[in-house]
Amino acid sequence: MKFYGKKSSAWSKMALSAGLAFAVASSTLPAYAEEAISARLSPATVSAGISSIVAEIDGQPAQWGSSVYTYRSLTYVPVREGAVSLGAKVKWDKAQRAAIVTLNGDELLYRPDSTTVSVNGYELQMPGTTRYVDGILTVPLRGLTEPLRAKVSPVTSGGVLNLSLKTDTETNYDTGLSAVNDYLKDQNYSGSVLIAKDGEALMRKSYGLSSGSTLIRPTDQMRLGSLTKAFTAASILKLGEEGKLSIDDTLSQHIPDYPSGDEITLAMLLSHTSGIALNFKREEGIPLSETVEEIKQSPLKFAPGTDYMYSNSGFVLLAYIIEETSGMSYADFVQSQILDPLGMKHSGTATRQTKIPTGYEYDWQEGAWKSVDYYYFSPSGTGSLYSTLDDMLTWSQALSAGKVLSEETMERMYTVSPYKNYGFGWHVDGEGQNRVAFHSGGGDGYTTGIRRGLNDGTVIILLSNHGGLDTNAMTAEVEKLAFGEGSEKTAR
Repeated sequence: MKFYGKKSSAWSKMALSAGLAFAVASSTLPAYAEEAISARLSPATVSAGISSIVAEIDGQPAQWGSSVYTYRSLTYVPVREGAVSLGAKVKWDKAQRAAIVTLNGDELLYRPDSTTVSVNGYELQMPGTTRYVDGILTVPLRGLTEPLRAKVSPVTSGGVLNLSLKTDTETNYDTGLSAVNDYLKDQNYSGSVLIAKDGEALMRKSYGLSSGSTLIRPTDQMRLGSLTKAFTAASILKLGEEGKLSIDDTLSQHIPDYPSGDEITLAMLLSHTSGIALNFKREEGIPLSETVEEIKQSPLKFAPGTDYMYSNSGFVLLAYIIEETSGMSYADFVQSQILDPLGMKHSGTATRQTKIPTGYEYDWQEGAWKSVDYYYFSPSGTGSLYSTLDDMLTWSQALSAGKVLSEETMERMYTVSPYKNYGFGWHVDGEGQNRVAFHSGGGDGYTTGIRRGLNDGTVIILLSNHGGLDTNAMTAEVEKLAFGEGSEKTAR
């Protein structure tokens, strides 16, 4: 599957309002409209086996009028009444002969005789075609509920089709953060974003496609990529607090036959200053011990402790040390010692069975985003975990509250090396109220980022199903747009 990265913006800045009917003069109806009108079925004969349709929204009767019908086994609703009943605003654009719907900063475009609806410029496939009936633009019900992120449960009983709809309760959007919303849409961002202050989510929102016919939801799980490294670092430091190892231990104390292992400390592995940096094989099913053996054969890039070079290899070695020290697999240790105690119920070690949105990579030759149709494997310790926005906020708050590590240990974790603004599993910048810890992650078909104000309670999280994004730059920009800069930092 592919979709094109350039997005139409002709309609995206229009002022929108609710309550406008979609009356279309019969003389201007396209040819297909006559067929649509003649095919319209009354509520008494909506479909074989169904005598009527009854709908409720959040427990209240749906105000859809008499324009609800079924056609080719699909339930159709009028765009205006349907969208307004789900909390949206609607406007008819005469120039485009299309309905523009807005909700929570999203902009939807419904065009006549179309099988797709444009959501912030992304084309979302609907189960049927938009149709004019008696001069009213109608749409398949799921072509309305999906882009508005509502939930629908259909039940047929005694010839009655009962529809129970729930409006979107997962999205949290304040127009005071419209600058962030505009920025992410301008970036063609696909994924989810969370902005929080002192543990309170100020914005929880999603953008883009999870598949051709579904949108990303703010509650979707996503591969974390190298955000996993913070969990690896915390695991090593936790074992250190328990007296089972020390960050000053040499690598030889844990892997006795490692070349030059007596010159390399665990602290060097944690800060990417060990000189170990091998682009090892990433093949599913290779035991961690075998990857360690492969890393052993690689020469050092520089004398240990004299420079910085980002190293996935170093964090593979740390994962192996966690396993050897704890007697548990890396996955079981992180799950039982960090994720479960913190109540991170939607986080864990990714497998082929982990339910996540389809990932996309940009094809520069075709100028389109193409779906990644293979499983991207990442070994333990480097990029093996998955999580959600809310769970990652829980993780950030737990660190800040000292629920994972002591204050003294965390200060050591945030102390950077002489060669790079990198501590243990975190980049760290700034001083005082402006001190931040941040990191990015990614793999084929996804990119992630987190930025935490260490002294001001701010948190920015991005979880994207597009590969190749600069999420460190993006989280910094989102922070600036949401809270301002420097001493002026405050929730807008």
